[in-house]
Amino acid sequence: MHNILIFGDSIAAGRKVEKIRSWPLLLSQYIDREDKDFTLVHNLSIPGETTNEIVKRFPTEAEARCKRIYPNDHSSIIFAAGINDTKSVKVRDDSITNTEDFKNNIELLIENARKCTDHIIFVGLTPVDEGKTIPAGDAYFLNEQIKSYEKIIDRICKENKIGLLSIIDEWLTIDYIRLLSDDGIHPNEMGHQRIFEKIRPFFS
Repeated sequence: MHNILIFGDSIAAGRKVEKIRSWPLLLSQYIDREDKDFTLVHNLSIPGETTNEIVKRFPTEAEARCKRIYPNDHSSIIFAAGINDTKSVKVRDDSITNTEDFKNNIELLIENARKCTDHIIFVGLTPVDEGKTIPAGDAYFLNEQIKSYEKIIDRICKENKIGLLSIIDEWLTIDYIRLLSDDGIHPNEMGHQRIFEKIRPFFS
């Protein structure tokens, strides 16, 4: 049995799209078509979460799903979170999670994930439409802030030889607004399709 665990936020949870069009469901459908390994995709993403919450719940939720019953049983873990850590509330440049805590969270997630598997992937952060996110209600999402947190993930992944599917730099070179939903934060169906296409080669 092959367990794929996805720990993410509202983007990975599929907010603002039909769930069947979200990248975790696209991944599940893709695997199901030629699954020879009895693969289960567990989408453990929760809207609104930062890495602070994921760090707390990860050990219990991963342990329950990474148990090896047969010798060939194995797991993969995908982390797809971080944009909520960059969010500032009321004050424009005061992120919910400071950079030092964010760094520690990413390192701890990798440390704990390696207790389950060596097949670990981080999905990079997506850019926002700042015309709609400065502010979005009482919150601010800024692309420069998102990019700086992505760099932290990138550095730690390289140090630990972990795969990072970077998205933000690529999207910023195209008309990425068409890949976002009407709130300017969550990818639409085209955006989820594009994310899935980056993830697919890791599970070919």
